[in-house]
Amino acid sequence: MSRVLAAAVGVLFVVFGAWWVVRVPPPPIDDQLPMASVGQATVATTAPASALLVVHVTGAVRSPGVFRLAPDARVVDAVAAAGGTTPLADTVAVNFAATLVDGAQVFIPLRGRATTTTTPRPKPGVNPPPAPTMPTPVGTPTPPAGSTPSGPIVNLNTASLAELDSLPGIGPSTAQAIIDYRVVKGRFKSVEDLLNVRGIGEAKLAAIRSRVGV
Repeated sequence: MSRVLAAAVGVLFVVFGAWWVVRVPPPPIDDQLPMASVGQATVATTAPASALLVVHVTGAVRSPGVFRLAPDARVVDAVAAAGGTTPLADTVAVNFAATLVDGAQVFIPLRGRATTTTTPRPKPGVNPPPAPTMPTPVGTPTPPAGSTPSGPIVNLNTASLAELDSLPGIGPSTAQAIIDYRVVKGRFKSVEDLLNVRGIGEAKLAAIRSRVGV
């Protein structure tokens, strides 16, 4: 009798265990994943690498560096990827809702440093990458240092005293000497004729060569 009773109890335990397993299924995998909080960096994990934005976050953030973000990321996402701002960050100077572009630098300044520093620094917020410089075409002459014109070309044969006086290193007396030479000797045939004018030497001619003509 005791054996029959023990067998019956064992069967009941097996049936109850099977019923309990069927009655309480395991939770779905999706329910076990934490939800992204507001302000969390939208780092893309499914977008192709070519679609990601690569930005450099620097300044008053906890972990400055270069980060890959989703194509629709904003400044707030870039800052979150860098660990958030430090207690001394000037959060008023930066638009955290601004959009990002690939290759941009996000700079978070310190309070009181955004406008008072004299050291060249990026502006607060998004700094787009610099535009690529076009290479100088082959065969284009490069003007020598100091010869770039900084004003209109002055004709030595028709210029007035005021126009000649506007040339670098040419004062009223030298300007009058140029006019006197023009009256006595006639028209200037070349810029080098200025060496025949009183008060003009090689150094002064080099300083005004790009500003005068005949």
